[in-house]
Amino acid sequence: MTPSPAPPSPAAVAAFLRGLDKRARLFATVQAGDPGRGEHALAAVARVFAAEAGQWPLAQWPQQYWRLLLATPSLRQASMPDASALLPGVARLPPAQRAGVLLHLVAGLDDEAAAASLGLAVPAYQAMIRDSLPRNELGQPDVDVWRAWRAAAQRELERAPAPAPLARPVAESARGDRRLPKAKAEPLPSQDSRWLWLGVLACVLAFSAAFFIHPAGRETISKWFASIKREALPAAAAPKARFDAGDIALHPDRAQLAAPQEAWYAERLALLAWLANASDPAAADAVPLPIASASEQPRVRDAADEAAAIAQRVRQWEALSPRMRGVQRGHWQAWQALEAGERVQLRGIGQRVRQLSGEEQRLLRERFAAQTSDARAGWRLGPRLGRDWPRIAALFGYVDAAERERLLRFLRDAAPEDIDACARLAQSTPPEERAALRAELLAQPATQRGAWLQAQLQ
Repeated sequence: MTPSPAPPSPAAVAAFLRGLDKRARLFATVQAGDPGRGEHALAAVARVFAAEAGQWPLAQWPQQYWRLLLATPSLRQASMPDASALLPGVARLPPAQRAGVLLHLVAGLDDEAAAASLGLAVPAYQAMIRDSLPRNELGQPDVDVWRAWRAAAQRELERAPAPAPLARPVAESARGDRRLPKAKAEPLPSQDSRWLWLGVLACVLAFSAAFFIHPAGRETISKWFASIKREALPAAAAPKARFDAGDIALHPDRAQLAAPQEAWYAERLALLAWLANASDPAAADAVPLPIASASEQPRVRDAADEAAAIAQRVRQWEALSPRMRGVQRGHWQAWQALEAGERVQLRGIGQRVRQLSGEEQRLLRERFAAQTSDARAGWRLGPRLGRDWPRIAALFGYVDAAERERLLRFLRDAAPEDIDACARLAQSTPPEERAALRAELLAQPATQRGAWLQAQLQ
């Protein structure tokens, strides 16, 4: 049969309750909405805690004390605070949210201990704290209100009077309410004096342990050892600027909207990549393009004109459907994925295309559209990969998202003989084996992939 744990020292219980007095009194007053009901709840919990403290380790006393205090019926009733109530912003919350906020600001518990006192999981407790705060202009919990509540709670704790001596029933409950008969006062035998001193020493140790464990004690110790001087900051000045929804710097597509010339090239990337090969004199079907004039310079805009142009582009962008915005983002991402040299080449071709007449540009688009859909999609990979894409599309046309970036990097760095090997493997590998072939290709070191491809052809 397991022996019951020895009851704690009455002095340890008394020291613990005395250390919590300021925080518990403020907590009960705000939670109950009435000082009288708060005092009654504190007295009842003190008697129950003193009688049951021996059931828990000393480190669990704070959590168990707040759990008992929250279980008091008078602290679970909704109340309407008057204008002079302590912490009026917190006092207006519903009882459950009010208790969660007070456990953090007044009781000084961390999220895990506060959630355990309320019988909640930590994510549910954190969600309760967020829901208790008002929302700012952006729809987010107002952190300034939380800081104001914390400062108000600290002021009330600093103004609170020193705790009064504990009532006699608490000490009696800690002793199990054992009443001893009165006896005549007799001097203590000399051989028992050492037990008296041992009892005093035990009380001092128990008080010290409670002091070091309680948050208020830890805060006092940190103040003793702090070498940094602390003083109140001056009142915050008014903000120089506030959130502006029209600010291009805050727009998620700011890079694309701030560079309309680059966006024009990105939208016509496939056409320009096709023209980069078609305008090559070595190509069989050359497309004549005019030579760009070196005297043409872009018009320089002042700051006001540029701001107005950006605002106009933002309005046009927001007027597009979500699908069209997604298509434009895809063009922009494909343009940014090109090598710098390819972008320079395509910018030059784009400037020459813009000098063509409307009819000439229409004819170019019709000739480009006459290709197959796979060929048109391949030109979005740039001039070099677009030229080779029809030969390797069967092997690399449909890949997992996790492989896409690595395969594109391989194809951009691949030598011509590696591309030829991939084209031959695309024709000789059955469709059901292509995914395994790509995975094995990526598993090879980058410097050995060319040799591995040649080995697969043998």
